[in-house]
Amino acid sequence: MKAGTRPALRVGKNALARFSAQAWAKLFSLATVALTARYEDAAGLGRYVLILTVVGIVEALSDLGLNIFLTREAARDAGRERQRDLLGTALPLKVGLSVAGYAGLVLVAALAPFPAATRRLLPLGGLVLLPNAVTGAMGAIINGRQRMEVTGLLSMGVRLVAVAGAFWSLAAGLGVAGVLGWTVGAGLLGALLHGAVLWRWGLLPRLRWDPAAWRACLAEVYPFALTSIIAMAYARLDLVLLGLWKGEAVAGWYGAAYKLWQTVGLLPASMLDAMFPEMSRLSEGREGLQRLRALFGMSGRAMLAGGILLAAGGTLGAGGLIPLVFGPGEQTAPAVPVFQLLVWAIPAMFLYLLSGHTLYALGKQRRVTGAMAVAGVVNVALNVALIPRWGGLGAGAVALLSEWLLLTLLYPQARRALSAELETCAGAL
Repeated sequence: MKAGTRPALRVGKNALARFSAQAWAKLFSLATVALTARYEDAAGLGRYVLILTVVGIVEALSDLGLNIFLTREAARDAGRERQRDLLGTALPLKVGLSVAGYAGLVLVAALAPFPAATRRLLPLGGLVLLPNAVTGAMGAIINGRQRMEVTGLLSMGVRLVAVAGAFWSLAAGLGVAGVLGWTVGAGLLGALLHGAVLWRWGLLPRLRWDPAAWRACLAEVYPFALTSIIAMAYARLDLVLLGLWKGEAVAGWYGAAYKLWQTVGLLPASMLDAMFPEMSRLSEGREGLQRLRALFGMSGRAMLAGGILLAAGGTLGAGGLIPLVFGPGEQTAPAVPVFQLLVWAIPAMFLYLLSGHTLYALGKQRRVTGAMAVAGVVNVALNVALIPRWGGLGAGAVALLSEWLLLTLLYPQARRALSAELETCAGAL
C-alpha cells in the first residue's frame, strides 16, 4: 500500500464513522423533539427546547475548549503515557468546571424570568453536565487516536437509550421531566462506556491534582474556549430571546426548525471532525503543508457544491418535511419558512468549518476566536433588533447572515495562513 494512501484511508474510515454516528445522534435528537411535539403542546415543546438550549450554553462555557485541545494533542503525540497524562490532568479540571457550571445553572433557574415550569426543570436538565464533561474528555482522546468508529458506536447506543426512554416517558404521561431524567441517565451510561474502553486499552489515567498544570493548560486552550463560547452563545441566544420575548410556543417551533436544519447540515461537521486529526498531522513539515493546502482547495470546492445542493433540496422539500417530522396540521406551519431560511446557511457552514479547522491545525486558533467575536457581536445586535418585531423569521435571518459572515472572515485567513506557513518552510531550507 502506498504511503499516501494510508492517511486517505484513515480519513475515509473516520469520516464514515463520524458521519454515521452524528447522523444517528442528530436523528435521535430530532426524534426526541418530534416526539415531544406530538405528545406535548407547543408550550411543552418550547420548554424542552429552551432547557436544552440553556444547558447547552452552560456546557460550552464549562468545557472551555478542552475537548478539541485534547483531540489535537492526542493526534500529535500517539504515546500512551502522554495521552494518559493529558487525560489525568484534564479530567479533574473538567469535572470542577462542570460543577461550577451546574451551580451557575441553578442560579439562572432561580433568577431568570422564565416561566415557572421551565425554572423548576432547569436544574434537572443540568445534571447531565457532569457525565457529559467526563465523556467529552475521554471521547476526545479516543478521537485523537483516530478511532472514531468507537466513539461513534458508543454515541449511537447512548442516544438510542435516551430516545427509547423519552418515548416511554411521554407515553406514560411523565412529560418533559421524564425526558430530561432519561437524558441524564443516558449521559451516565455514556461516561461508564467510554471509561470501560479506555480501561481496556490501558489508557485510563490516574487523576492528578496539579493546579500549575491546569493553569498552563487553560493558557493554551483559552482561544478554543472563547471560540466555543461565542459560537454557542450566538447559535443559542436567539432561542433564549424568543422564549423570553415571544413565549415558549414561538421558541418551540423555531427550535424545531433549527433542530431539523442542524440534522440536514450535519455532514460538514462530521467530515471536518474526521479530517481534523489528519490535518493536525499534516500541519508540520513542508510536504505535509503542501498536502494540507491541496486538501483545503479540493475539499472547499466539493463542500460548496454539496452545500448548495442540500440547501436547494431543503428549500423545495420543507413544506412536506416539516409536517412529516413534527406532525400534520396547521400548527407546524410557522417552522416551514424558518427552515427554508436556515437551510441556505449550509454552504457557508461547510466552508467556514473547513477554514476554522485548518487554522486550528496550524495553531492559529486566535484568528478563529477573533472572527467568532465579530460574528457574535453582529449576531447579538441584530437579534435584539429583529426578534421583537419579526420573531422566528427575524431570528432565522440573523442566523443565516451570521453563518455567511463567518465564511467571509475565516476562508481568506485560512488560505493566507497556509501560504505563509509554506513560505516559512521554504525559507528555512
